[in-house]
Amino acid sequence: MEKFTVRFAQTEEEKNAVYALRYRDMILQFRPEISFVNGMDITPYDDYAKQIICIDNETNDIVGCYRIITSDDLPNGKGFVSEEEFDIRTLKNSGERIAELSRACVKREYRNTAVLMLLLRFIVGYVRENGYRFVIGEASFGGVDKHEYQKELSYLTHFHKADDKYDIQALEEEQIQTLAKEELCVTDIKHDLPPLIRAYLSFGAKTSEQSFTDREFGSVDVFVLLDMQDYNENYVNKLLRIN
Repeated sequence: MEKFTVRFAQTEEEKNAVYALRYRDMILQFRPEISFVNGMDITPYDDYAKQIICIDNETNDIVGCYRIITSDDLPNGKGFVSEEEFDIRTLKNSGERIAELSRACVKREYRNTAVLMLLLRFIVGYVRENGYRFVIGEASFGGVDKHEYQKELSYLTHFHKADDKYDIQALEEEQIQTLAKEELCVTDIKHDLPPLIRAYLSFGAKTSEQSFTDREFGSVDVFVLLDMQDYNENYVNKLLRIN
């Protein structure tokens, strides 16, 4: 028997387990002072999102999750989660089908296992099978002082910036100066990047030049864009064993 199973949540019980996992192993990690009465992280986006879950087959516990919202799922007048922080109108007006990822969470005891990559494997398969051109989302640095991440943000701008034609802008004016390439120790920076950002970059994803300070969540966020017509296909196929 396989150690893990990844699929969409099918019952309200499974969805509630996802909301509890997100609160316990994501929200409290960034904002330990926050207290939700019901111990669950539920937002209005969950009303029209699909929940992807990773189950430990030995315990039947949900040990990882992702939320996915597609352009087909958006009700009239509703937007993507990332539109709270970034102007992505040009991307949305492209006419291409979009899938947005958010609320990635892996149970603390499973963070050195294959759970994250299994979740991403499922997502890539779903996106490919259903013909979505763009996969979007946000990735976070812990804390709200952008200057702590000047080197990391400068590195992303120099080496992984999304094409200017998509005109992705953060919905805040405060930005920090980009350091020159010569001031960056790329090896050290790549090692220090959050694991999720490293994974996205390995797939060939690009990031916004600008960042957004999410003071409620306690993070500095960058917009992430993966173009399924221009990504690291060899890496993805080899790493995730998708044929």
